[in-house]
Amino acid sequence: MLDGVRRAYALQVLYLMKAIERLGSDEALRMLEEAAERQGAIVAREMRRAMPAGLGPLDAGAWAYRRFMEDAGADVAEHKRNGASVTFAVRRCPFYEAFLDVGVDCGVFLNGICRNLTLPSIGSTLRHLDPGLRVEPLLTRESAEDLCLERVVLDAGIPRGTV
Repeated sequence: MLDGVRRAYALQVLYLMKAIERLGSDEALRMLEEAAERQGAIVAREMRRAMPAGLGPLDAGAWAYRRFMEDAGADVAEHKRNGASVTFAVRRCPFYEAFLDVGVDCGVFLNGICRNLTLPSIGSTLRHLDPGLRVEPLLTRESAEDLCLERVVLDAGIPRGTV
């Protein structure tokens, strides 16, 4: 991973920690959620332009998830697939590395950060591609040697959009 990318994530984590310190976690996380929603619309437009033609909603969601993570510098591989979901194994993770750089105890804090920083951004992007798409964490690493498992899911009961 490029050192500059890791440093950018470290700055983002430090900024978020300072915002939480000054504003309180509820307000800082509310603001982060709003920003993630706006970013999701922007990234979804970008993804639509680059996405291969003819993908169904789940394949489009899996493609966008993989692209989002790889563009961020992560090492991801498809781990498991069925008709309603695709699970990815995340090995090298720039977000995790950034937390280590700023001294955050990732084993305790990472799941909360991923749920509030990374996954909302990816989830918003997926919802903008199709309202039935979502991403969910299955396993969060507790050390550098571990991996994360994250699943892209297509909810059957949600009316389909167009990718």
